[in-house]
Amino acid sequence: MDAISTTREKEETLLAISGTVARVCAILSPFKNATNLEPALVDAFMGLGDILSRTKEHLIAYGKPRRRHTINGVISFLVPAQITKLLNQDEQQLAHQLTIILFSLATISFFRDRYPIPSENADRFVIRSTTNEDVFEFWRDYLGAKVLFVTSERFSEALKRCLGDWLSESARRRLSLRLDEFRVGGVAIGTLERFVGDGTLKEAIEKFKQFDSTPPAIETRADSRLPMLVWVDDKPSNNVSEVEFARGKGVNVLEFTSTALVKVWMEENEAFLRDNDTAGSIRFISDNARFETDDRNPDAGASVYLNLTAGENIARYLRGHLYRAPLLIYCGAGIVRTQYVNSYEATGSTCHPTVVEKYIAALSDRKENDQEWRGYNVL
Repeated sequence: MDAISTTREKEETLLAISGTVARVCAILSPFKNATNLEPALVDAFMGLGDILSRTKEHLIAYGKPRRRHTINGVISFLVPAQITKLLNQDEQQLAHQLTIILFSLATISFFRDRYPIPSENADRFVIRSTTNEDVFEFWRDYLGAKVLFVTSERFSEALKRCLGDWLSESARRRLSLRLDEFRVGGVAIGTLERFVGDGTLKEAIEKFKQFDSTPPAIETRADSRLPMLVWVDDKPSNNVSEVEFARGKGVNVLEFTSTALVKVWMEENEAFLRDNDTAGSIRFISDNARFETDDRNPDAGASVYLNLTAGENIARYLRGHLYRAPLLIYCGAGIVRTQYVNSYEATGSTCHPTVVEKYIAALSDRKENDQEWRGYNVL
């Protein structure tokens, strides 16, 4: 009965998401050639972009085949129920954002004469799109009651006015990576609420301040699961010799085929990853671009697309979530598009197997301060 219930819940969730996305498409379609939109409507659309990107990742994760196994009985892998829970949250956020878009449409000049709505009601609706009182008050007082989306620069200035100039430039950058994880172009009020959670804005921001003043751990633990290498590539067959080399060196290798899968797995195993977030314990390798699909059977007519930002997406996630673990982008001709690694701490790129093997060997030897692999197009 549990299996039947899980399947039914999955189908209901996917059906609800499909219906909501279809309604969104129907609403957006008339605006695809628009050159001048009301700012309030643009804000609502930008906020939708973050939610759709997050939903897409979770759908990809759900569509991938999974194996329930562990490393030495401890590291948990993805199960359908975990993804279904995330998709349920996505559907609720999509439905809410759809309501906001409809409300914005009803208040812009084109519709105002046909559907008059008192402006004070519109203000109350927009600022009450968040249930966290602290987020609500900050957004209302420092960004505006009618604003749903702001650039990262404007958000940073508002934060400075509210809390004072106590965040370093590096902390501000990490915060921007966290709040604009999908590079939509700024911060939506819904994204800020997810980041703050049930606490206060200052408590959430404090973690980014403390990160700069807290030295990285240098102690490597004696743990049978370590050292660990997390490898993300849509074609694991490309890395057979390197993976064999790593395992021959005593490194536990976890292979994922999409950004979506590895991010959900990291969220499920956050405590373990935080406890062992050192260069001598856990490292990452990712390709730079990969083909991804929204369906578990690509041969059945699924939509397959080339994700050209896959490598940087991993970098943004790691640094935005305050992970110090090294990341090496390993690719071929796409190496010319990896200059972004110079903008991220403990990150490098290469197309040479020897560099990868040295990177792995340093992990096997539990080294903490090797630098040879860092930077763009390491030879």
